Amino acid sequence: MTRFLAVLAGVLLVASVILMAPLAGIPALILGVAGWWFRPAAVAAVLVAIGALAWADTGVLAAAATGLVATTYLLNAATVTAPIGVVPTTLPSVVGAVGFAACAVGAALLPLRLAWAPAIAPVVVIVLYALVIQGLGPRRNSVEEIVGPPVG
Repeated sequence: MTRFLAVLAGVLLVASVILMAPLAGIPALILGVAGWWFRPAAVAAVLVAIGALAWADTGVLAAAATGLVATTYLLNAATVTAPIGVVPTTLPSVVGAVGFAACAVGAALLPLRLAWAPAIAPVVVIVLYALVIQGLGPRRNSVEEIVGPPVG
């Protein structure tokens, strides 16, 4: 199943590159096929797709769709040679990829223009990261036990 998803995502990645920049489809095809055996070639195929996105100046939805296909391709191409039982495309990975793509599309399509937003964005990202990590970390009791000399 992982090999099937890697091949399918690779074909979709090459198809999206061909739709955006037909000449970039040749290196994307070569690197996409090589990426099934050689992982750095898979990364190079995705970089070709990113370059085609930048060159063609596509819309937000095309960029989000290409990003989802590239994510699926990298997840599955990286685990084609993994031991049996490694499943890269799980529900959390799919929900996370689609959720982040939806947030990016929403942020790009939002007509709000704030001059100070780039200055505050790093602070917001750090605060959100801290909130997420706080929920994942182990809990400690707020009161520590005081160990004294034995009585008696």
